[in-house]
Amino acid sequence: MSAARFYNVTVVCEGPVNGAWVRVVLAARQAVSPDTALSFLRHQARRIADGLDPDPGAGWIPPGVLVPVPAPDPDVPTALRSWCHAPQAQKAARDQLFAGAEFALDADDFSGRYTLRALPVLVPACVLPRHAPRPGRRRHRKPRWFDRFRLRFPFRRRARKRR
Repeated sequence: MSAARFYNVTVVCEGPVNGAWVRVVLAARQAVSPDTALSFLRHQARRIADGLDPDPGAGWIPPGVLVPVPAPDPDVPTALRSWCHAPQAQKAARDQLFAGAEFALDADDFSGRYTLRALPVLVPACVLPRHAPRPGRRRHRKPRWFDRFRLRFPFRRRARKRR
């Protein structure tokens, strides 16, 4: 029996609230490919970094309200932004997901810990609905209605003949 691989992607924040350790799920999604999972994680990492530490030159902030301050220790926004902009880290995460291993990025400081995780899950093919395409495969055939426009648009490639 063949199986398809999906990726459960979660973004979790843990930190102290009123003396108790609280865990909050900030975002969750099911992705069909490692590229989709990593794209979602990058978007969430940028969103969290911008929410915790906005850029002083952002258009929605009046000039002079925020001033950049050098920090002696790395903080969560810096760690998340550096992961987003590091091609080697992105390639390593992609290779790790393609191999079927879990990917997790932890960033913490005095305020709490942020965990971005992608977990591959094998799903039997019999569980997939019939109308859903298999994950990781795309439809390469043009739709049938496109053949009607073939004569109007001669610069487009002709549709392949069916066997």
